[in-house]
Amino acid sequence: MKLLLTTDRIRSAIDGAKTEKDVELSLRAHKIRYTYTTAPGFLAIRIPARSGSVLVYRTTSRSAPFTVRSAADVVRPAVPVYCFD
Repeated sequence: MKLLLTTDRIRSAIDGAKTEKDVELSLRAHKIRYTYTTAPGFLAIRIPARSGSVLVYRTTSRSAPFTVRSAADVVRPAVPVYCFD
């Protein structure tokens, strides 16, 4: 059975984390399962939850705080596809 995880619970679990290693150690301490993924086009930590996946990622730089969002909220970058006949 999956824990009742929400973005607020994950956000409070990783509060004060400075690096990805701090996030990883905090998730392990709270016994929250996670994996790394590059599916959205950037490196993110994917956490499975009942309502869908939750992504934890850093937005702009190493000094920026981590962002916690559901995977459905993240917009993938559009890649133009050209077809030559």
